[in-house]
Amino acid sequence: MRTILEDARAVNMNMIRVWGGGSYLEDSFYEDADRLGLMVWQDFMFGGAVTPPDAAYRENVRIEADQQLARLGSHPSIVLWAGGNEVLSGWENWSDRKAFKRAVGPDEQERIGVGMAVLFDRVLRDAVLRHSPGTPYWPGSPSNDYEGPTDTDAAGDRHFWDVWSGSKPIVNYTHSCPRFMSEYGFQAMPAMATIREFAGDGALTPDSPVMKAHQKFLAGEGNARLQFYLDARLRPAKDFADFVYLTQVNQMEAIALAARHHRACEPVTMGSLYWQINDVWPSISWASIDHSGRWKLLHYAARRFFAPQIVTAERGDNETRVTLVSDATKPVAARWTLTGYAMDGTKLGSAGGDVTLAATTASAPHVVRDATVFGSAPLTASYAVATLSIGEAIVSRQIVERAEPKDMAYPAPGIRLAWDGNTVTLTATRLARAVMLDFGELDAHPSDNGFDLLPGESRRITVTAKADGSALAKALVVRTLAGGA
Repeated sequence: MRTILEDARAVNMNMIRVWGGGSYLEDSFYEDADRLGLMVWQDFMFGGAVTPPDAAYRENVRIEADQQLARLGSHPSIVLWAGGNEVLSGWENWSDRKAFKRAVGPDEQERIGVGMAVLFDRVLRDAVLRHSPGTPYWPGSPSNDYEGPTDTDAAGDRHFWDVWSGSKPIVNYTHSCPRFMSEYGFQAMPAMATIREFAGDGALTPDSPVMKAHQKFLAGEGNARLQFYLDARLRPAKDFADFVYLTQVNQMEAIALAARHHRACEPVTMGSLYWQINDVWPSISWASIDHSGRWKLLHYAARRFFAPQIVTAERGDNETRVTLVSDATKPVAARWTLTGYAMDGTKLGSAGGDVTLAATTASAPHVVRDATVFGSAPLTASYAVATLSIGEAIVSRQIVERAEPKDMAYPAPGIRLAWDGNTVTLTATRLARAVMLDFGELDAHPSDNGFDLLPGESRRITVTAKADGSALAKALVVRTLAGGA
């Protein structure tokens, strides 16, 4: 657990949510969070339940809450206690709950609903007030503190599952600016080394029985949802290892799009917690760190999209909206650019300027028409690079695509490798999108991964592994959206 918290802090996260469908964690978890300066959103242990309405049950819960708050209430890392996960929103909105309410009839429905309100609005709230009066209490996640409908953009926190569970395009993430996005997610395969640990050495496909057994979304059929989104956005996979890579790219880009958008919505949206950080067993899931502790590409990307200052570029109709975000508590002098390029590296046009980033918020968007940066270049044969610079350093960068990646005419990147012990320098001849250093079944942790390389750009990567440089060089496969290095 300490490693998970350290890995969260390493990628600029500042909050962890302990989900109500799990368990109350041991003291050392909160001690480590205190030490690392990580905030903890702590759910009480209710997950999607229809809670019993009787007073004896509520008394049992009161005792449990008193015991947990007496144990944990003094930890400075716990900044919010929430009644549970999706209990209130489920009772209000879920189709199976609506069917249940019809089945039990109005009197029993009212009895259960009143019991639920007493439990979450009085029993648990009173326990927090008694034991940790300085810590906010929230009746559930999502919730509106009994001041209106739950799970809306208007007020309270949201769980957004139109993308992934609802099969909507990932651009739908940009249609919502809630007050606090406390849950949203997108699946990907774990690392090949982790897959081999549970699947053995045989040939694999997404439909292999062992792969379906380790996929619990849609009772094992969730890998079809992975393929659905690959078909929508990315090129076909060459083999199973390439399928693993592409699912990780899709997860990385989906969550990055959402998180950048949430930050661009500041100060309306002031929180973005993706589901989920870790796995409880070796599985195909929404986690950014797999069960063996290996980072998926999403976790590397979190360091970029949760950086203290970022640029966010979102596509509109024949335009790009560039928003600048700073979490600094004082204004920061900076410069932004949006530069268009043809696939051969020819510069097409540019926009930008000097700005002062306001403290802890996002700028109004800078709207740049396509003609300014792309001229008359075809959609699929041109791209833009958005940058945010502070002093001489580029602190944030984003590639802007005018079409889905599968439709972009990306050239073979021509990546050259130079090894020096356990350090490798990659240099791209042409644009290289979503570069992955894939060491296959070898246990290796690159210092960065899933990044873009511009034409002529180099990146020096240190690889942490028990294997020496020659073994790493032999195992390495460099993957990109163009199909390879």
